[in-house]
Amino acid sequence: MIPIHDSDRTQRREIIVNHLKQLNDYDYREPHRHNYFELFFFLNGGGFHKVDFVKFEIESNSAHIIAPGQVHQMKRDLDSEGFVILFELNAIEAPKEIENFLFQQMCLDASENSPCFSFSKEKYSILEYKIKNMLSLYEEKSEIAKLSLRNEVQSFLIECMKEAEDQEKPIVSIEYFNFRKLLHANFSKMKKVKEYAEALNLTEKTLNEIVKKHTGESTSNVIYKQIIMEAKRLLNTGISIKETAYSLNFDDPGHFSKFFKTKTNISPSEFQNYT
Repeated sequence: MIPIHDSDRTQRREIIVNHLKQLNDYDYREPHRHNYFELFFFLNGGGFHKVDFVKFEIESNSAHIIAPGQVHQMKRDLDSEGFVILFELNAIEAPKEIENFLFQQMCLDASENSPCFSFSKEKYSILEYKIKNMLSLYEEKSEIAKLSLRNEVQSFLIECMKEAEDQEKPIVSIEYFNFRKLLHANFSKMKKVKEYAEALNLTEKTLNEIVKKHTGESTSNVIYKQIIMEAKRLLNTGISIKETAYSLNFDDPGHFSKFFKTKTNISPSEFQNYT
C-alpha cells in the first residue's frame, strides 16, 4: 500500500528543510506520494530513486524534484548524504517563470521529463552553501528568516532551470504546455481530443500536430497514457479495481479493466500483483 503523505506545515504556506539523515516521519524506501513538492539535493550519491515507475540513479551533487501526486521510493547507500525541501507552490510565491517550470515537472511524466538535475563541480560549493544556509534559516523561524528562505528556494530552483537548459532537456512550447496543464487537471473527466481542442480554442487537427511534434504520438494516446499513469498510482495505493475505475470516471469496472489491459497488455489485478 502506498501512503499519501500530507503536511499541515506546507498547508500553512511554510517551507520545510531537513537533512535526509534526520527524517523519521516515514520511510522513503517504500513507495509513497505527497500533496506537496519535494526538492532533494544529494551531496554524496549512491543508490536509486524510482519516480512514477522509472528508476534514476542518485548521483553526487544532483537535485531531484518530485511533484505532488507522483509516486516515488528511494533506496540510498549508507554513505550517501543530502537534504530535502518540502513546499507547496504558494509557499514560495514564485514568479511566473519558476511556476511554469514546476508545473512542467508536475504535468509531464518522469519518462519524458526527467526529475533529475546534475550540477558541475564548480556549482557544488555554491549549492552546498545555499542548502546549508536554507537549513539555518528554517531553524531560525523569524519572519525575516522565512522571507530569506523563500528567496533561497527560488534561487535554487533557478539553478535547476539553468541546468535543464544546459542538459538540453526538451523545450516545451506554450501551446503544448497549456494542453498538458489542462490534461493534468481534467483527465478523469475529459477523455476526448475534441474536448481539449475546444477548451484550448484549437481545431483537433492543430492540437494533434502540436502534440505529435513534442511526443511523436497522437493526442488521444497522450490522454490515455495520463489516465493509465493515474490508474497505476491508484492501484498501488491498495485501492480496489472497482474504486479505481469509479475514481477515473469509468462507467463500470469491466470497462476500465478492458481499457487498462488494452493499453498495458496486463490486467489491473496482474499489475497489482506484479508491483
